[in-house]
Amino acid sequence: MLVNKKNATRSNTEVFKQQQKMMERSLKLEEMEREQFINKNALYKQQQISLALIGGLVLLLLLLWRRQHINKQLKQQLTKLTTDYYTHPRSGLRNLRMLNARLANSLQQSSANFEQWHLGEIINEPLSDRLRFALFEVSFLKNIYLEKGYQQGLAAEKEFGDYLQQQVLEPARIYHFSDAMFLYIEPNARLSCDPKQLADSIQQLIDNYTLPLNIETALQIGMAEYPFLPRSYTAINDQELIDILLMTVDAGISLNNKYSGSHWVHLSAIDAAPAASFVSDNIRRSCIKGIAKGLVKVRSSTNNEIIWNYDHNINKDIN
Repeated sequence: MLVNKKNATRSNTEVFKQQQKMMERSLKLEEMEREQFINKNALYKQQQISLALIGGLVLLLLLLWRRQHINKQLKQQLTKLTTDYYTHPRSGLRNLRMLNARLANSLQQSSANFEQWHLGEIINEPLSDRLRFALFEVSFLKNIYLEKGYQQGLAAEKEFGDYLQQQVLEPARIYHFSDAMFLYIEPNARLSCDPKQLADSIQQLIDNYTLPLNIETALQIGMAEYPFLPRSYTAINDQELIDILLMTVDAGISLNNKYSGSHWVHLSAIDAAPAASFVSDNIRRSCIKGIAKGLVKVRSSTNNEIIWNYDHNINKDIN
């Protein structure tokens, strides 16, 4: 009887233990399922956040690429517009479409110095630049238009422009000023130089192009240096310097009418020339006065006296 009770108690104990283990296992499973659910939710949220970040990053990269692409297109368009606007449409050389009458911007040392060349500031560092200027007229270009027609004239002008671009290298510059007139600029490290040397080099430059084509041409070259007034760098600006060069070319044309062949005329103010002598609204008249007073030296390809155009005469009123 006692043995049966012990067996029954042991059996109940085993059953209870098994039930306890099953309950513990069930609780563990529920806990694991709960943790798995929580982990799944956390992983899902993390995946969503990661996808959102990746999507945002891709979108940002696309926006940056799009912006870069637009900037590149705008820069190319700006370069093309700048090239078209500041390049002569027939010769392809740089022009002086927006020649600046002031030197104030030129006095500022900035990254815009290169752009100033395109904007027509032919003197971009007046406190350090010493430049030689030569304005010359190539008459055969006009004759080609008259003798051979418009299309051949265009082709000849473009070919001549390409030739000048190949021959005139930095730091020298050349501009297509107007029609058959060209402006050549080069650094001048020496305080004094022989203008005949520059005139001969320009003549040789043109002859190298025209002689193989059996084209005869006479050049009229006007020359001056910057600073025109050694004692005052900024007394004469870009436009006034161009006016002086036009005046000298006109004098060369008048010499050509009397004496055939190429001619050059060079103007330079003496070292002691005061800037006040050139303060007026007409630089040509000031130069004529300066020549009369001995403040401006005139050198030319001939020893004959130069008769200046009537509109430069100090006794004439200039409108």
